[in-house]
Amino acid sequence: MHDIRSLDQQELKTLRQNHEELLGLCRSLEELADSLPFAIDEALCREVAEQVVPLLARTQDFEEQLLFPDLDRSAGSCFTAMMIERLKNEHRCDRLAAEEISLTLKAMLRGHCGMTFETIGYMLRGFFECVRRHVASEKAMIHQLISPEPESRMTLA
Repeated sequence: MHDIRSLDQQELKTLRQNHEELLGLCRSLEELADSLPFAIDEALCREVAEQVVPLLARTQDFEEQLLFPDLDRSAGSCFTAMMIERLKNEHRCDRLAAEEISLTLKAMLRGHCGMTFETIGYMLRGFFECVRRHVASEKAMIHQLISPEPESRMTLA
């Protein structure tokens, strides 16, 4: 028989920290998108290009190994299983987009990017909006998972 457990406080803290780091990355991406094409902060661009893939991968791996199984066990519904599959699919798409963003920003810094600044801006904005929405969805699911009282749980009316 498998050991059934819930996320402990340290794991929840790690998850919250990962989400805050992702939201910080989104702010940096938005700052870069707003700065195109005339006021690009090259240091910020380089930092984002280097950290976008590892940060996203670390967060997604943590969620898929700890959060999603806990959500599935706690809710045990078909709807929850479908939501988890949707989030996993978003993870795959986001990881591919993060890799493309990293490569694009590095090429832009070298002056070898074949895309227009407008296209790069749309790429960055599309990515950070999706990541923000994804984080918000996961936060809502976590709130439902850890709320001890039914009254404190979110309801959609």
